[in-house]
Amino acid sequence: MSEVVPCVSVRIHGAAGEVTGSCYEVTTPHAHLLVDFGMFQGGTEQEMRNTKAPEIDFASLDAVLVTHAHIDHCGRLGMLPGLGFQGPVLSTEPTAELLPRVLTSSATLQQLRIQENRAGTSPSSRVLAPAHLASAIPIRSEPPPILFTHRNAERVARALRAIPFMEWESIAEGVEMRFLHASHVIGAASIELRVQRTNGMEPARVLFSGDVGPMENPLLAPHQWSDCAPDLLVMESTNGARKFPQVDQYQLLVEILKEAKAKNQRVLAPVFALGRAQTILQLLARASRDGVLQGMPVYLDSAMAVRASELYARHPNLLEVSLHHSCMRGTNPLHFPELHTLMSRRESESIDRIKTACVIMAGSGFCDAGPILRHVKLAIDQPDTRILFTGHQLDGLLGHGLLHGATRVEINGAALDVNAKIDRIAGISGHGDADDLLAWVKRMPGSPKTIALVHGAVEAREEFAAILRQNVSSDVRLPSLGDSLHVN
Repeated sequence: MSEVVPCVSVRIHGAAGEVTGSCYEVTTPHAHLLVDFGMFQGGTEQEMRNTKAPEIDFASLDAVLVTHAHIDHCGRLGMLPGLGFQGPVLSTEPTAELLPRVLTSSATLQQLRIQENRAGTSPSSRVLAPAHLASAIPIRSEPPPILFTHRNAERVARALRAIPFMEWESIAEGVEMRFLHASHVIGAASIELRVQRTNGMEPARVLFSGDVGPMENPLLAPHQWSDCAPDLLVMESTNGARKFPQVDQYQLLVEILKEAKAKNQRVLAPVFALGRAQTILQLLARASRDGVLQGMPVYLDSAMAVRASELYARHPNLLEVSLHHSCMRGTNPLHFPELHTLMSRRESESIDRIKTACVIMAGSGFCDAGPILRHVKLAIDQPDTRILFTGHQLDGLLGHGLLHGATRVEINGAALDVNAKIDRIAGISGHGDADDLLAWVKRMPGSPKTIALVHGAVEAREEFAAILRQNVSSDVRLPSLGDSLHVN
């Protein structure tokens, strides 16, 4: 009896029981594809995992498909030319605009980190007290890795091809694909594959969720769904164990801004360049229109965030309806008179000694590197400083420690008391919580035959799997690294 060849096989090469490194290999009888090629993020051990390419014949790939421009989904694309891949890299138009900058900036950062490592000036931060939060700085036994060069980043940029949302595109023999709006960050998409079966039956459907945004996104247009339930859904579960508190985020921000202005305080806000920065800018723009800022300057200290923010105005059809109308009237919904954009280190350093009430938004969002670390170092021991956290912080990093009561920290070799006020506005996230993820699945025209949960920590995957099993009739699986999923 001859062995049955699956119509589609999906092999998991990353983000299985963890939240970074998304990478999925798709094989059909006549096609070979890759969905996402993201970096592993975290400590030194995770970082070094990026140097080892998955066991894939990259030269045989017909195409690489990218859900969006976050580094944990696209960060290793620059390695493709060195691995033998010469085909097209397919994404939505906003993602295709962002990716060259993301990859070039990454290549630059890799070179800079080598230089800092040799000079002994690599950024470092840790909690010193109280003892139960104290964290050690891991000792690096080898230099930071160089994953790819500027030349390879440019080669990938030339291979990019943008495809409009909701339009089917033939990408290999017997395989069509389309992008569905995921309401996560500008350009983010779920990817639907339609694969012809050799037996004449209806095509097989495979859907990769990418990162799923909240069902009621204040910044982006609603999600798009397929007209057919997939045979296999490869789905993220980042917030599968979380439910965001129902709070008025705008009102909380207004209270912080009013108090900061009255007390002449600086507000430092760690942000990610793509997603969280724009959500906070939208709230600040509203505060400006409502007369809350009244000239209080807001500094956006991230060239990448500035460039990403420009995309929102250039793609009004992807925005929430009121913001779309604002763009159509010629108004940039993320711009306001008090906003100042800083595009260089010199401009960033020009506000280091500012003493008046202001808001400084800067990367990195985990408060462990980038310009925000310098701003925090200069001001964390001063009571006229506030540090505003608006999203999840990774355990073991400085931001997590500050949120949980750190009283003394070390930043780039300097021991400092924490005299700054720590503020938090929960739920400002481009990721949907457990309720959003369930609603997204239930909005489909029927239950997927199989749901494979990826891109989530162990607890999040297990809790969301239990929720799904109570609410849909799908076969819910928790694949491990290297596992393959099949559609016959």
